[in-house]
Amino acid sequence: MRKNKIIILIVFLICIIFMAIGYSSFATDITINGTTEITGKWDVRITNINAVQVPSGCDAGKPTFTKDSINFSAKLNKPGDEIIYEVTIENLGTIDAELQTIIFTEEIDGIEEINYTTSELKKDLNVGDSTTFNIMVTYVKSAESIPDVKTKTLTGIIQYVQKDDS
Repeated sequence: MRKNKIIILIVFLICIIFMAIGYSSFATDITINGTTEITGKWDVRITNINAVQVPSGCDAGKPTFTKDSINFSAKLNKPGDEIIYEVTIENLGTIDAELQTIIFTEEIDGIEEINYTTSELKKDLNVGDSTTFNIMVTYVKSAESIPDVKTKTLTGIIQYVQKDDS
């Protein structure tokens, strides 16, 4: 009986060895190599600013811009005067954009006789699209006197983000 058990054990070990050899001869290593490159380009920018309405006796200055900021200095003469600046924003990149935030803040200690208003901006700015909007600077028509403080500053943020296509 003991001899049978030893023979069975030897046969069993030989089978395991042959199975291991057989498995390794049928095994294949597969190698996967990959490279990924981001080719998209984000480029939503200001491309122009012009004074499109300047009343007689007023000065729109020489408005300037960079890709992400504009500067202007308006000089209004009398109540009712309004200078309008037209700003152009373009999507020169390869990623569609959508308007997320518009925040315009007037100087807290500014004068009430000057108002800033803006026209609406295009919400979706797809690749190659542009939008224009106006900034209106107005010397309030109902002003009854010339104030002691004669300037008021406007600060604005317009934020476009990647368009969510889901």
